[in-house]
Amino acid sequence: MLQILRHTAFYVVLFLLLSSCAAIKGVKEVSCHLVDTISQQDLHLAPTYNVAVGNSDTICCSDRCLEEIMQSDVNGTNIYFRTVTDKEHRIISQYIYDNDRKLLSCFFEFMPNKYNWVRIGREYKFNSKGDIIKIINHEDGYSICYEQAMYIGDRYSKRKASKEYPERILNRGKWQGKNIWEYHYINRKKQNKMLVIDGNSGKILKKLDVIITY
Repeated sequence: MLQILRHTAFYVVLFLLLSSCAAIKGVKEVSCHLVDTISQQDLHLAPTYNVAVGNSDTICCSDRCLEEIMQSDVNGTNIYFRTVTDKEHRIISQYIYDNDRKLLSCFFEFMPNKYNWVRIGREYKFNSKGDIIKIINHEDGYSICYEQAMYIGDRYSKRKASKEYPERILNRGKWQGKNIWEYHYINRKKQNKMLVIDGNSGKILKKLDVIITY
């Protein structure tokens, strides 16, 4: 009986090791569809983009893309917000313009669902002359991109996650000095779970229970 248990334990460990290797290989095959560059056209909001203060308008809408414009009064200054949504890759490009329609800032977000946005790629800030004065690269310190992190989390939680509450939440964070991805999901027992994913190796460092208090 003891010999059988030893053999069983050996094959379980072997299976886990092989599964881990397969998961890492699969991660590297996942592509990150990030385009975080700014075109010359993006630097100025075209005069054809007209909308009253406090209102928004849809400029373009298709199965793959949605473009919207909104004008708001921010501390007495009119600001334009132009949002371009890549529906296929779930990426939002947000452009903010001043009252003269010059680009003030631009950033990109991954939106796995309607409840979650995570900054990705490079974020730009401009002065009144149109010069870039600051670039924040949200990918610094990460080798595993947002889509690869989602793949790792989805693969682990596939048979554990609730079908009634299928939404997953992805955030960046720190864990024991490491850059990590925080992957949240709800299991079949309706318990909130979080995976701590190494931002460079893709390994799951920790599996945590999440208690939400109101």
